[in-house]
Amino acid sequence: MAYRDNIAQVDGEIDRFAEILAEGNVRSYLEVGSKFGGSLWRVANALPAGSKIVSVDMPGGTKLWNDSSTSLTACISELCAIGYDAQVIWGDSTNPATVDAVTALGPFDACFIDGNHTRPYLNQDFANYAMLCRIAGFHDIAWHRAPEWKGTRIDAKPWWDERKAVYRHEEIKLCPTGKNNGIGVIWR
Repeated sequence: MAYRDNIAQVDGEIDRFAEILAEGNVRSYLEVGSKFGGSLWRVANALPAGSKIVSVDMPGGTKLWNDSSTSLTACISELCAIGYDAQVIWGDSTNPATVDAVTALGPFDACFIDGNHTRPYLNQDFANYAMLCRIAGFHDIAWHRAPEWKGTRIDAKPWWDERKAVYRHEEIKLCPTGKNNGIGVIWR
């Protein structure tokens, strides 16, 4: 199966993030929460061939996207075939074994955190992964809960607002509705 190139980010937002990484001479990249692999593919292809690309994702996909792991596996294979040092680590990003496996491959020049968007996960992913990098991106920094929303809680906006007060940052907010998505980037 070829990987599915759908992304959860606004095209211009992920493209600007990839541009920031290319401008920052990034050669090693970690993505937490790659789903189908679309954002991983886009960012990796903005980096030089031979770059280290590591994804962390849940095995077997999710309830809503149970074919995502098959697609992500295909994405990793295609990245390797065109000259990237790419691999996926399957597991919950907060599990100590997952953290140890990622840490053993680091440090990284940059990461993108787009996994579980609840405050406990954001705090742990920040401490475990963003601190391994000089550039860190975070998805859904502009997300606003619609009154009819019945999904999982998303704490990314208030969490991001606290971080941007402390770090040099850039906000990439290009959602045409202005109600969601957004990528926040910090430099350490």
